[in-house]
Amino acid sequence: MAEEKKPWYKKELTFLPVSKVDVVTMTKNFSIMLEAGLTVPESLEVLVEQSGGRLKKILKKVYSEVQSGELLGDALEPGRRVFGPIFVSSVKVGESSGTLSQNLTYVASQMDRELEVLRNIQGAMLYPAIIVIATFILGFALATFVLPQMSKLFKSLDIELPWTTRLLIWIADVFEHYGLLITPILIGLFIFLFFFFFRKFMEPVTHRFLLLLPGVSNFVHDINRARFCRSIGTMLQSGIPIQEGLGIVRGVMTNYLYRNSVEHMYTSIESGASFAELVAKYPHLYPKMVERMIVVGERSGSMADTLIYLAKFYEEKVAIKAKNLASIIEPVLLIFF
Repeated sequence: MAEEKKPWYKKELTFLPVSKVDVVTMTKNFSIMLEAGLTVPESLEVLVEQSGGRLKKILKKVYSEVQSGELLGDALEPGRRVFGPIFVSSVKVGESSGTLSQNLTYVASQMDRELEVLRNIQGAMLYPAIIVIATFILGFALATFVLPQMSKLFKSLDIELPWTTRLLIWIADVFEHYGLLITPILIGLFIFLFFFFFRKFMEPVTHRFLLLLPGVSNFVHDINRARFCRSIGTMLQSGIPIQEGLGIVRGVMTNYLYRNSVEHMYTSIESGASFAELVAKYPHLYPKMVERMIVVGERSGSMADTLIYLAKFYEEKVAIKAKNLASIIEPVLLIFF
């Protein structure tokens, strides 16, 4: 039976990016269905019905390829950017070892924690961002419409004005005559600088600066340490060897310096050095506590559990700092804005 043609306004938007919440929900549901005894094709069929938008389109293709006899891990490979390298690698290992549902549970937990950290960061930055944007808008409005009127009053006074007032009058005159030209130029300059400093080739500068910025550096360090520990810990739980895990994590780390450290670990671990020895080479990134805990994990054979414990420790630190960030930034905003 041919599928009923839908009007354009009822069609799903498949060009929009897939949200992390949808991927986490899909992973959890996938794991639950496999544990309940459903086969991979049956589970994918249900996931296709539950999903929408671009994710539904991707899962339909995966389901079709699995139905034709392809392995799930291979079918997921084209969607690596959507699901993430850890997800795809864990699925491949789970298929070969018979622990697919367990591996998906580990990955869902990892995604869930990362999503929680991201929400904490976004919540902490929302208030300062609103204050800064509102301040700039109000400043432009005052300089363009209010100050020119006030400058006429000051000029009419036959007295010696302080330099601050004279500067204010000069700014008002400039905006009165060139405001329609200056305002879009300043906005365009701000947008250009924002995108320029966040380009990939600027990462060595901007990421190093963030790790040196007082009040922000510890926050950035804890975020990257939590991601490092949880990503590798999750892959070890899934049965992925440490070297392969490091190769995957180097593409997951967002900070340039942390990414470089993982890249060096990946290339150096072949020489026979222990994981703890490699971590110890970067004391400015990984504290002594991390090194000591990894040593204990290597000796006891519980590396995965040790790294997950460290990840929880740093994630809790991030959550606490995120809650306190607004109260720390508020006095600074009051002083400067």
